[in-house]
Amino acid sequence: MTILIALVAIVFGLTGCESNYDQRKSGIISAKTLSSYIKNWKENRPKGVTGRLIVFQAGATSNGKFLQHNDSDVLVYQIPAGGACDPSYMRHDGISNIPGALLDGPHVDGMINMFGIDPEKDYVVFAVGEGSTTMREVVRSWWVLAYWGWPKERLAFLSGSVTYDFSKSSGLSQYLVDAPTPPLDPSQYTRYSMKTLDNLHPELQTYIAEMMEIASKDNKKGYFIADARGTDEYSAAKKSRTADMNCGPNHDEQCYSPMQGHIRDAVDFPYTDLLIMDDQKEDLNGDGVIDKKDASYQFRSPDELIRIYADKGYKPGDKIITYCRTGRKATVIGITAYAVLDYPVSMYDGSWIQWGEMADRVDVNGTQIVPTDSYLNLNKEQYTTVIKYIEPEYTQSAAPYEINLDATTSNKIIEEDEAYMQ
Repeated sequence: MTILIALVAIVFGLTGCESNYDQRKSGIISAKTLSSYIKNWKENRPKGVTGRLIVFQAGATSNGKFLQHNDSDVLVYQIPAGGACDPSYMRHDGISNIPGALLDGPHVDGMINMFGIDPEKDYVVFAVGEGSTTMREVVRSWWVLAYWGWPKERLAFLSGSVTYDFSKSSGLSQYLVDAPTPPLDPSQYTRYSMKTLDNLHPELQTYIAEMMEIASKDNKKGYFIADARGTDEYSAAKKSRTADMNCGPNHDEQCYSPMQGHIRDAVDFPYTDLLIMDDQKEDLNGDGVIDKKDASYQFRSPDELIRIYADKGYKPGDKIITYCRTGRKATVIGITAYAVLDYPVSMYDGSWIQWGEMADRVDVNGTQIVPTDSYLNLNKEQYTTVIKYIEPEYTQSAAPYEINLDATTSNKIIEEDEAYMQ
């Protein structure tokens, strides 16, 4: 295994030279790099970048601080901890709805116009206030822009939380202020669109029909399916829940996916394996205790990432298909593969919240979800390693998914997005 890891590192040219992110100018960057940008953007910005530095900070730090900004060429906007994630937002892929799906063209254009960011010039950084939970949500926002074609050299994500890296002990607290950049006056909006880039990346997204085809292959050569949820959900020791709370005897309790288990031959790959979650040094969150809640949540170094992927069984050249429950945790795997290691990667956007629904089962309302003889019946060994089923009383209703049993394609979203770019 040691020889294999060394060979992988040599192939990708990362061994011995990337023990941190200080030298990276985009993708995943360090607090040191971001600080240099904030200190003097015009002098320190990456070569070829002519626009402004736009930082999206998810939440404040534990002491209510924000990254420093001058509101001319360095702007820091506060965004919700969920970023561009909304479980109530659905898109239909042709087979079923996907809760919390990747944003469509009008929504992503609305997002960039809300903040007046220019897709042809500006450099965008996403930073989280604190915690891995916020990180896994906000990295989804990064993925949205990458999918819609924001150039990789002008798109970045801060490794670690602002709370940790810009604390007093880090020496970077001088780059924190009390308030973010004020919201734009709608009358001052300049209308931008991702259409100007004409650079959609449909290869970054996988939908259910393609996922079924890959799952059914007896020989997965060329593919590496990564389940980012966590070992307990992978093994069904922890039930995979849905967003709805209308199950149980009184229809007021948590609902769960009818199937519990994982996609056939998927690798147990918890997203937290890619983060540093045990390096706490001070009481950053102010709760009086120094514990794992005070960790940095930095990404593990590029060299470490190579070793982790190799240990999980990844082989150079394999296409990574990553999924989780709702497409958030999976994006942590996505960003490390795409922005750091340059591995071919795609996210199954429906993830388990869609896959686990496609079962020959009865839901909480007594409705048959998928007929036994339907090709969409995924509780078959060729598609799914089913470990247990949820009793109907607590099984998510099929109604919100609007399953089209006659569908022959799940590429509707890609087709819509490609049409929007015309």
